[in-house]
Amino acid sequence: MISGLVVTHGGLGEELVRVVTLVLGPVDGLGALSNRGRSAKDVTGDIRDWIAARPDVAADGVIVFIDDFGGSCANAAQLAVQGGPPAAILTGVNLAMVLDFLTWRDSLRVPELARRLVEKGRQAISQLGAAGSE
Repeated sequence: MISGLVVTHGGLGEELVRVVTLVLGPVDGLGALSNRGRSAKDVTGDIRDWIAARPDVAADGVIVFIDDFGGSCANAAQLAVQGGPPAAILTGVNLAMVLDFLTWRDSLRVPELARRLVEKGRQAISQLGAAGSE
């Protein structure tokens, strides 16, 4: 089973994981970390510690979901997964991505799952209704 870690600014990641548990019930192998009040070095260490605490990650891998491309969370994640088990870092996390992750993580490998989740995240972004006219 591929594990997933949502690393975000503020409480965004914790809230996404909380909503997922409201929808699906408790799930194993899914966690959240915040950079709130933490240095980049601390966040990097927290990610490494979270990954190391899960024995299934060594065999199956991990997807790290990040809220913003190029931010401190993304930089910390890149450092944390270097030289470790199979991993993918996906930016722009949304609820659709996390739910799809939980649906497919047992049947796909990290590279295929990462591609699927990026596409799912893109599909989840759309405009409902008509924009105001000028």
